[in-house]
Amino acid sequence: MMKPSIHLFAPLLSCLLAVSAGAAETKVALNYEAASSDVVAKPVAGACAINIVSISDQRPTKDGIGADMPVPTDSPEPFISASLDALKEYGFTVSHSKTAVPQAVNLDVRLIRAYTWFGHMRINAMVALDVTAQGAAQEKFRATGSKANMWGAQSEHVTALNYATNTMLASMAPALAAHCGKAGIAAR
Repeated sequence: MMKPSIHLFAPLLSCLLAVSAGAAETKVALNYEAASSDVVAKPVAGACAINIVSISDQRPTKDGIGADMPVPTDSPEPFISASLDALKEYGFTVSHSKTAVPQAVNLDVRLIRAYTWFGHMRINAMVALDVTAQGAAQEKFRATGSKANMWGAQSEHVTALNYATNTMLASMAPALAAHCGKAGIAAR
């Protein structure tokens, strides 16, 4: 009887390792979806012009969003930028300029947390931003979101993160409107 040899399995093993290495390098796109929400965006009183001066990724772990299993993602800054653009639904005029814009509330935004984890038949997500309006103290905005784990696909983690982000925007809008009033900036 012939004994199995490493020479017989080496080509198969190298193919499997190449496929798994390729799969490990595939990153899930972080696409913002305003429709993935449990809240309805309504204009807030006192909304004004806001300008996003900077967005930085300050998460302790920057390789992805999956806490229970690896979900490698691309850079989160475009995702956060697109989500902040959704503040238009709350009545704000949103711009992105690295220099302060006169007659706008200028914001420095730091992403502190963005991750997902499994719950009972659900994918849960948490997002946290530290936002500083120039001339004001830093404010912390945190929210969670959840969606049914229908397919076990990595894209469902991004959808859950969208639910959390949209919930956070709903609590962020009135706080930003308060800055509009403090700065005496009229709504446009």
